[in-house]
Amino acid sequence: MLITLWAKAEERHYNPPFLVDKKAEEMIPQIDYDFSKFSRSKFSQAGVCIRASLIDKEVQAFLSAHPDAVVIQLGAGLDARYERLGSPVVTHWYELDLPEVIELRKKFFKENDKRTFIPLSLFDYQWIETIKAHQKPILIIVEGVLMYFERTEVKAFFESLCQKCEKATLLFDMLAYSLVGHAKNHDSLGSMDKKQRPEFRWSELYSHTLEAWNPKIHIEKEYFMSDFNKGRYPFIFRMLYKIPYFYRRFNQRVIKVKIVENED
Repeated sequence: MLITLWAKAEERHYNPPFLVDKKAEEMIPQIDYDFSKFSRSKFSQAGVCIRASLIDKEVQAFLSAHPDAVVIQLGAGLDARYERLGSPVVTHWYELDLPEVIELRKKFFKENDKRTFIPLSLFDYQWIETIKAHQKPILIIVEGVLMYFERTEVKAFFESLCQKCEKATLLFDMLAYSLVGHAKNHDSLGSMDKKQRPEFRWSELYSHTLEAWNPKIHIEKEYFMSDFNKGRYPFIFRMLYKIPYFYRRFNQRVIKVKIVENED
């Protein structure tokens, strides 16, 4: 949560930036934490901002097509997407995270008649009934979250969405396949104490694998993040990404999934 907050605030030093996050810049000085430990994490700092900017653009496109949408961000942490997008006027915008995170979130963000915080696990599926009750187009955002769960848990999450939602659009990121089980090699997570460091547990080599999980799952779009790095990734990695084997296995992705009604 703090790594991604730092990364977005740090983006102010780049011209042009991948994104502008004034809220993140405001929050950093108010949090008693030694963010300097991430100062060498240039690769993941750029990656966090590429990921967020790609998702932001997809959210904007969805809201342009569906201005009456209901949006929910699962595992919202301290992300300020709502502010970055100019507090969009939608049917409702929800942000979900564990109760202790929501308590922290309330110190920096305010709810309103169009914005609600939900203190739940994303696996506590009562939130699905909440968003369905509006009977409006649904957009679900899951950023920087699913990689920390086992494949069985992620598959169960998608199965539950398919069972409980007739239709929805889902934006999420897929960890680089070769990083599963190797959080210690990550340039920012690797700086954390071993006992506190979360492990990367899930990715798929091919995103379309998800379509075999349930016939309602359709991969509509897939972004390989190295394609958008604008020279910010280390030179050696930019060269390695020219090799198909490396490109496929060491690339993080942003994926747009549509959950659609079965034709039969």
